[in-house]
Amino acid sequence: MGDRSRQLTEVGDDFAWSLLDAIPDAVVIASGSGEIVFVNDRASVIFGCRPSELVGRVVDDLLPSVHRAAHRADRTRYRAEPTMRPMGTGLDLRALRADGTEFPVEISLSPIRLGEASYVLAAVRDITDRVRAEDHWRRVLRTLDASDDGMFIFDAGTLQYSFVNDGAVRLVGYGQDELLSMTPLHINPSATVEEYQDIIDELVRDPSTPVVRRTTLLHRDGREVPVEKTYQTAMTGSDGGTWVVCLARDVTGRLAAEERLLASQAALREAEQDVAVADDRERIARDLHDTVIQRLFGEGLRLEAVVRRVDQPARARIESVIEGLDDTIKELRMAIFSLQRTGLAPGGLRGQLLEEVTAATDALGVEPRLQFDGPIESIDGRIAEHLLPVLRESLANVARHAQASRVRVAVLVDDHVTLTVTDDGIGVPLEVLGGHGLENMGARAAALDGHYDLTRGPSGGTILRWRVPANRVETPEPVA
Repeated sequence: MGDRSRQLTEVGDDFAWSLLDAIPDAVVIASGSGEIVFVNDRASVIFGCRPSELVGRVVDDLLPSVHRAAHRADRTRYRAEPTMRPMGTGLDLRALRADGTEFPVEISLSPIRLGEASYVLAAVRDITDRVRAEDHWRRVLRTLDASDDGMFIFDAGTLQYSFVNDGAVRLVGYGQDELLSMTPLHINPSATVEEYQDIIDELVRDPSTPVVRRTTLLHRDGREVPVEKTYQTAMTGSDGGTWVVCLARDVTGRLAAEERLLASQAALREAEQDVAVADDRERIARDLHDTVIQRLFGEGLRLEAVVRRVDQPARARIESVIEGLDDTIKELRMAIFSLQRTGLAPGGLRGQLLEEVTAATDALGVEPRLQFDGPIESIDGRIAEHLLPVLRESLANVARHAQASRVRVAVLVDDHVTLTVTDDGIGVPLEVLGGHGLENMGARAAALDGHYDLTRGPSGGTILRWRVPANRVETPEPVA
């Protein structure tokens, strides 16, 4: 054995040293003082130097410098209580090659008694490949745990979970240890063994095609979580068992987005229908204006030409017909304006005026008649801010004081905006004529360079007329 075993020559033989050389781990035998007295062939490979370069050195030299002081203390304690045991259980042990590079090792210690001398046999195993593989596996696990999807791996025969990632824990709220004692049936409220067997059979028939199912998982707190599951088979293990890999994705957000999309599509279809209706209304309004009104207007002109050539009784009847035609034309114009589309909020000013009249019906005890004439929706918004309160105050006065059985509201738009409220009641009492309500109506008209008057009707009742210019540039001062 030469210089590898100078101190052991007297007590050893070549057969024993040959056996040590055959061991796949490095064998280093050191004396109680820490001096290396023997190394096998594997040690020279692991530490990168000839056996003769190792024998005679202190065993501490085989460790990185930062660990040498601690190792000397460990050797001293081991010499006091020598036992067969692994060295540094739970520690990251590293050794030093001759070229100065470090590598991870496992070391097992055994005490040896040869004659009167005590030695320590250290079996040193280079675990670089194992550490690399374990590091790779940890990286894979960390990558799987970082996924938002839940990964559930279960045995195809028993359905018992064999692996779950952190995504699965987040998805169902159970800890890993709890899930590993469960099967898919524990967290799927509607599933049966037969359904899972059908999935497994389908995967066996065609392992290349995953099986996708949408279902719900029952969270630990009782919530149902909608998920999309993708099943695939893994390689058969050495025990003949087959694993099924299930990726479960929470689709709560997707379902909400789908619902919003369906709602948007429904709203779009409704809007398209509204546009179609509005187009039809526009076409009807145009036809009424271009044909019916023009024809009625022409007939009225012909009657006016005839009325001058007939006697008085016939003239009165024709004039009555002409007046009826004028009223019909006004009614048609109001219908045309209501058919036409507006650029304001739903209902526009026309709708707001109608709401005011409708709201006053209960207080009045009768349903007022509302008539429009002219382009109501063209009224300046600043005028509308005064028009609506004036109408509201006028109807309130009629409801409180007039005792009317008929009420008529007319809004005319030409060069001016004219609001007329007519009733057949008992007239306006003195306290109303001197009240703040009528003063405010007058002030609102004056602020828009207009005027208002309150008169008695020819056959009784009251007529309120509020009139302002239709076009104004300056902004009027608000009136209380």
